[in-house]
Amino acid sequence: MSHSLDEIREVELQLQQAMVNNDVQALERLIHDDLVFIDVEGNVQGKRDDIESHASGAVVQTAVEFVEEPVMQLHGENAIVAVKAYVQVQLQRKPVEAHCRYLRVWLFQDERWQIISGAVRILS
Repeated sequence: MSHSLDEIREVELQLQQAMVNNDVQALERLIHDDLVFIDVEGNVQGKRDDIESHASGAVVQTAVEFVEEPVMQLHGENAIVAVKAYVQVQLQRKPVEAHCRYLRVWLFQDERWQIISGAVRILS
């Protein structure tokens, strides 16, 4: 099956909406069971950690806005995305606003794109 960068743009938008809407069901669908994600503190997080942080209210994102065109590469059933975003989030009920750089690796499996790996870094 051949894929396009338009598919990746679409799942990135779905992810952005799921984060802002705290849509745990959408996040379940978009995140691979074997996720390896490096958070802003350098901790390794898995899918359960990510889902639980949203479900419990420990992480509540109120805005995620891409501030530049994402860098995207497609490699068969894998895609790499690097994007800079402005985020507003409540972490443990403390408001945080920042520009962040996200790196995500998407895998096409089970007839859908899923994030299998990623990292985030606060820029300012």
